[in-house]
Amino acid sequence: MNNETGNGFPTRRHRRAQGRGKFFMLRNILNIIFIIGAVVGMLCYFFKNEEIGIVIVLGAMAFKMCECVIRLVK
Repeated sequence: MNNETGNGFPTRRHRRAQGRGKFFMLRNILNIIFIIGAVVGMLCYFFKNEEIGIVIVLGAMAFKMCECVIRLVK
């Protein structure tokens, strides 16, 4: 009974359980930084100064691009 549940059927392995990998926590941190930066940038854009809001959103997008590169390199 190699890799079986006892009823003759093999156990299923879900992609989500296997696919976390060693960069999962780093990707989550980069995504959190992106979300916070995007929200702060949008608030600055609409309520304070448009130029500063654009710079903050572009900076947040740099974190998102780093996260995407890590995901693609995996």
